[in-house]
Amino acid sequence: MNKKYDCVVLTYNVPHRKTYDTLCLLKACGYSDVLVWAVPMHYKKKFRPKYEHRPELVVKIAPEELCRNLGYDYVLSENGYGDLDIPADTPVLVCGAGIIPDDFVKAHKVINAHPGYIPLARGLDAFKWAIVEDLPIGVTSHLIGDEVDAGYVFERREIPVYENDTFHALAQRVYENEIQMLVDAIRHTGDELTHIPAGENELHRRMPPETEQNLMKSFDLYIQKHHTEKE
Repeated sequence: MNKKYDCVVLTYNVPHRKTYDTLCLLKACGYSDVLVWAVPMHYKKKFRPKYEHRPELVVKIAPEELCRNLGYDYVLSENGYGDLDIPADTPVLVCGAGIIPDDFVKAHKVINAHPGYIPLARGLDAFKWAIVEDLPIGVTSHLIGDEVDAGYVFERREIPVYENDTFHALAQRVYENEIQMLVDAIRHTGDELTHIPAGENELHRRMPPETEQNLMKSFDLYIQKHHTEKE
């Protein structure tokens, strides 16, 4: 590809909330040259959690149509990322992706926004685990590298917790910061980044039902302990 892009967005070929919000924010921030690289969605949820904490997409607009309306380039690739030929300094934002090959990650600036304060909250369901394990509620934008949810960090941001928060209100605040920080990272790809190793911090798996059963009790205790007053 000869065209120089502001950034590339990796996603799936199906309507997807994080992709929708990221593309809309990119447009609002004035990024006009964006390539959306979509791969087939093969993942299917094995079970539904008791408490959903990620917002669903209400407007089921296909990513190809969304890109056409926003004036962004769209490619559906059956070959994953092998055909994605872009300059090494082009920011690559992860909105949804399958397995990204190691050689692609090492050759490009692949940026992720993780809904957890790393390295304390790593892996799946980081928001829920932070509540249960009394960790900071936060979001981290970072380069994908050898360690999962660790490595070179653009920004770590603690999310304020208010006395009148509900579980879903706080989850939404985490999500909105995630989208903002993913887009903000584009402006800082040339900065010197802080390296934060995983250390001995656990890489969490999906929260099991027996733990999630008491999540709301843990949330009430978390609010009582950590809430701050709104300014």
